[in-house]
Amino acid sequence: MILILGSPDDPHVNLIQDKIRKQAEPAICFDTRQFPTETKLSFFPKDTGMSKLHISGEKIELSAIRSVYWRTFMGIMTQDYPDAYLKKIATREIDSALGNLVRALDCLWVNSYAAIELHRYKGYQLRLLHGAGLRVPDTLISNDGDEVRGFYEQHHGQVIYKPGRGGAHTSKVTEKDLTEARLGELSEAPVQFQEFIPGDDIRVYLVGDELFAAEILTDVLDFRRDRNAKINPIDLPSAIAKDCFTLAKTLGLIFSGIDIRRTPAGEYVFLEGNPSPMFSYFEKVTGYPISDRLADLLLS
Repeated sequence: MILILGSPDDPHVNLIQDKIRKQAEPAICFDTRQFPTETKLSFFPKDTGMSKLHISGEKIELSAIRSVYWRTFMGIMTQDYPDAYLKKIATREIDSALGNLVRALDCLWVNSYAAIELHRYKGYQLRLLHGAGLRVPDTLISNDGDEVRGFYEQHHGQVIYKPGRGGAHTSKVTEKDLTEARLGELSEAPVQFQEFIPGDDIRVYLVGDELFAAEILTDVLDFRRDRNAKINPIDLPSAIAKDCFTLAKTLGLIFSGIDIRRTPAGEYVFLEGNPSPMFSYFEKVTGYPISDRLADLLLS
């Protein structure tokens, strides 16, 4: 049994599930929002062989799960409690039960809970990559307006900003962002600032011991905003390919979408390693067999 953590409405979940089933292997999607109202979990700490999940009427022994594809953690849903305290307690207990499941499944994880958790702290991720010898952008995560002004001046006004956790597009810092009123908004939440790296974006998919790379050509700062961006398959220099495997080892990844910026001078700057990237459009445009390799990895 292959367990896929995510939503049944996610095209990536459906794609991988179909690939696995075509190889005559069972695969089932576990949507955490259905626990505990619909999905049932029985966990025996002393004998995990007795532990089981009931998903969509199917009983699954945890010992029968050979691998897990962590596509997306859909979060926790609780009933409408009239008492906020009871809702808090219920949420805590649901989270604890799911945490037991995540930690107790002794099988192949693509990717592990630790790797997923690390991605939530991108500043620390960059610190680890820098320590591993990879070139990463100069970065500041701060809610201090004076520090932001100093960082902006240090990089001669060539600075971008984006959330430290992710989930929004990248934007360029302008003089308007340095007003007292604008910087005052940092009191509501810190922001991640980085030196602007000129050049082209490169996306690399790492699946096990294989790499699939393409350049993304666009005039837009964040290529995700450009529906007309050109995606061209490329071969990576051997040294950069080696760096991609160093990134994966450093961050504990066996499947990743790696974002790199290639400068006009030919320098490669590593931005991040995503532990659960989207890939279906990239695969369609390039012809790379990413979903086949990912299914093979889960079945290996």
